[in-house]
Amino acid sequence: MSQANSHEVHQHGTNALQVLRRRENLWITVALLTITLGAWIYTIYRPNPMGGMDDTIMTGGGMSDVTLFLLGWSVMMVAMMIPATLPLILLYRTVSSTRTTVSSFPWLGMGGLSAGYLAVWAVVGLPVYAYSLLADQMGSWGTALPAALLVAGGLYQFTALKRSCHSRCSSPLFFLMQYYKPGLSGAIRLGILHGIDCLGCCAGLMVGLVALGMMNLALMLTVTVIIFAEKTLPSGHRVSRPLGMAMVAGGILLLALSLTNGNHMTM
Repeated sequence: MSQANSHEVHQHGTNALQVLRRRENLWITVALLTITLGAWIYTIYRPNPMGGMDDTIMTGGGMSDVTLFLLGWSVMMVAMMIPATLPLILLYRTVSSTRTTVSSFPWLGMGGLSAGYLAVWAVVGLPVYAYSLLADQMGSWGTALPAALLVAGGLYQFTALKRSCHSRCSSPLFFLMQYYKPGLSGAIRLGILHGIDCLGCCAGLMVGLVALGMMNLALMLTVTVIIFAEKTLPSGHRVSRPLGMAMVAGGILLLALSLTNGNHMTM
């Protein structure tokens, strides 16, 4: 973003609360939170919302199963990730409204940004689908795989990649200053880049969530709150390492239990 554009961003506020005070952004917030609520309702009440991470996530390997899985996964990502992305969307609306090339179509740009962002998370559903198939075939040793994933997710919380992605993901103002481009293509590109950074920031938590079971709504809500806190609160980064230690400890305990049960099965 140019120096002039940077000045425009500062002029309109540097955090979500300042931007939210603008009346037009309040309506945007209400609309996005309504969509989020609808996604949560769909996830909660749809029969077998994720297929069968815990029960019957997939009954076969056909294309229709993949499609249904990705649909459920994408709706779940809307429910979990849109609240934490709201500050960026609001700041984008503020910046784009000052640009004559896009000011007449602010919803189009915000839609492009959201679509690009959610597309990244939709693609993540593919390895999750593959993992679910593998876990279903491991029999009595099936608990060893989620235990290993939980440890891996916890260790990821300590990596430099986690820290660098969190730094960009939790600073929507500076992210816009660096990557903003006008127009629909610029908005989609911005959403994809933010989605990649967000994935890098939340990968450990999402791996842990997949390991422990996506059908656990209380766990989903907990992860959603943690992601929101990490991305929006000034001290949100402080939760990363304690959470990582808890995940590693939980994974080791789960692995020990699975090995003990496995030994009993072979005796």
